[in-house]
Amino acid sequence: MNKKKFILLALLLLCAYFYEMFGGMPATVPFTPQPVKADSSLLLAPLDSRPPCTTLVHKLGALASLDVVLPPKELLDNYNTPAAKEKLFAWLAQELPLHPAAIVSADILIHGSLLGSRVPLGLDVDEENFLGFINRQHRLNPQVNLAVFSVIPRLLVSDQLIPDSWYQWHLMRYATLKDMAETFGDPYFTSQLLEIDARIPDDIKAKYSNLYANNDAFNKKLVQLAAADDITLVIGQDDAQAFGLPNRNRNHVLAYMEHAQLGNKGLVTSGADEIAILLLTRYYNQLHGFTPQIYVQYSSPKVASKTMPYMPCSVDASVRDKVSFIGGQLTDDADHADFILFVHCGDDDNEPTTAMLHDLSELLAAGKHVAFVDQTANYKPGELLTPKLLDARVPLSKLAAFAGWNTLSNSLGTAISQATIFTGQLKRLPNSDRPSLYAQNLNFTVERLLDDYAYQKLLHSRLTTLLKLQGRTPTDLGDNKIFAERIIQGFLQRQKTQMLYGDLGRAPFYQADGEDYFLTGIDIDVQLPWTRIFEIDLTTNCHFGKASHTSNR
Repeated sequence: MNKKKFILLALLLLCAYFYEMFGGMPATVPFTPQPVKADSSLLLAPLDSRPPCTTLVHKLGALASLDVVLPPKELLDNYNTPAAKEKLFAWLAQELPLHPAAIVSADILIHGSLLGSRVPLGLDVDEENFLGFINRQHRLNPQVNLAVFSVIPRLLVSDQLIPDSWYQWHLMRYATLKDMAETFGDPYFTSQLLEIDARIPDDIKAKYSNLYANNDAFNKKLVQLAAADDITLVIGQDDAQAFGLPNRNRNHVLAYMEHAQLGNKGLVTSGADEIAILLLTRYYNQLHGFTPQIYVQYSSPKVASKTMPYMPCSVDASVRDKVSFIGGQLTDDADHADFILFVHCGDDDNEPTTAMLHDLSELLAAGKHVAFVDQTANYKPGELLTPKLLDARVPLSKLAAFAGWNTLSNSLGTAISQATIFTGQLKRLPNSDRPSLYAQNLNFTVERLLDDYAYQKLLHSRLTTLLKLQGRTPTDLGDNKIFAERIIQGFLQRQKTQMLYGDLGRAPFYQADGEDYFLTGIDIDVQLPWTRIFEIDLTTNCHFGKASHTSNR
């Protein structure tokens, strides 16, 4: 082949690629949706300053016609720097009378953040201050629908504790065997416990055990407060397994709540970061008398019984937990469900298949509202359905919700909440608001695809490797924060272009009154909220267009 023919062939292949990638996009006129109007407000003292605990709640609140009011950023924590607790107390006391509902994290007001709650310290005074504050504020503001939540420390010892963290595996094994030995009274577990007990220094073991003993005692006081003051109380179980000291505390809390007869005012759930989102959704449902009917479909029969990493229970048990939490109901009737929760949990025993892709595609083609949860046990993109769906150009813009971040609990809580609020708003808002509602919901979905899938599953591990090879520390970036942000920004810019032209912008996300509505552009702004790469602060601003049905035939 001579040089001219080679160049011509290369140009033809390049043109074919660009046509395949960018061709076929619909011709539209701009459509500028108006934000869903807020008709009430909700006060939030978050678990910590990370986006899942703050901005995600605010954005879902906006979708739900609720203005979620957060503390000034300077009062919140910043990684290892705790929140300004006294100033937060003052801010809460000032703001509480101004809002009909409030969600308050005990951990930020006692420990300064979730990270702070993992460090064993003498906090009796701080705990009593918190309990007294909540009691006083509830008596002063009985009209406020108040929910308080606290988190049982995770099974893994805090990375901030050295030399404790050197005994990470030993302590985890100790906590697990201690719970199993007490639960079953089995001599084998007891002998294993004694063996691992002897390998951990007494001071480190005591510090770890006291963390859970103190948490257990505080949880009991919280239950007593909730029972006396008629406050909704949620106890979350951070990253855990089926057995361990966190699971022991969970069982104790359930017993305390039953004894105090808290009923539906007392809730225990797996997870931490998504609790405020779930409480927001629960309040929305109570406010509007909405009981979402949810049909669950697993990508394969194997999924329901799986126990995913950092979870103390099966996938099906976690689904039921989250549905019950928000006041929803499971239904066996997919045709009359408000939405279908489609859950995929990929691992070595459940890899994505064409049949799974077809099942989800058929649901979207039938016009069903689908909340899609895509999880991987080994944090490998190849275990996910999302890349297969994008390659097949299944119109993900039609999803009612999407989530796939680090744990199953987080993802279920987010996807169920988004789909509940979206379908609830469809029932209560006028038809004229529907194009804007669909557009605002899609903006949230696009953000989750770029964050949960593109960043967390495609880039995060590669960025970790790159930083380490260059002698940089992913969990302590320091002056390298800007360097990491530039890599993330460039990668997500490419990903959003591929998603838009390859899938999201090709099919209408909403159709009504002879018009089709399309996603036409995606602007993003991304930063690292802390000097580590574990999470990003992503803001997505989508652009939209519309065209008549006839113009797209």
